[in-house]
Amino acid sequence: MASQVTVFVENRPGRLSKVTRVLADNDINIRAITISDMGEYGLINIITTDPDRAEKVLGDKGFTVTRKQVVGVLMEDKPGALANIAEFLNSKEINVSNAYGFILKEGTRAVMILEVEDFNTVEKVLKKGGFHTLTKDELHNL
Repeated sequence: MASQVTVFVENRPGRLSKVTRVLADNDINIRAITISDMGEYGLINIITTDPDRAEKVLGDKGFTVTRKQVVGVLMEDKPGALANIAEFLNSKEINVSNAYGFILKEGTRAVMILEVEDFNTVEKVLKKGGFHTLTKDELHNL
């Protein structure tokens, strides 16, 4: 299953540059990143080429790091594609606790990253619904 690395940081200048420098210095490429403001602190969610090493090197540098399994869904880059996924999940009474997306470099497809309570069930439900979920290797090697 694909995973994201989440870094808990103080909400002040320099935190993002320090996190991304650690990854760069360890030759770990960022595929997607989001930053959530939580007042004095924030969360940086990162999809990398090597989440195992990313978690280790960031932890070794003193950052508070966790890993969370996520579901990556490949979709067309067109109006309604995300609505189709959201409506399908709603019809199955599946809650999405966090999500973010990005466009692939060819510009015709996008990826939606979903944080859900039961990722194994959600992945199976999406596949049965005709949606393409990405394997760990597919997501981390985009």
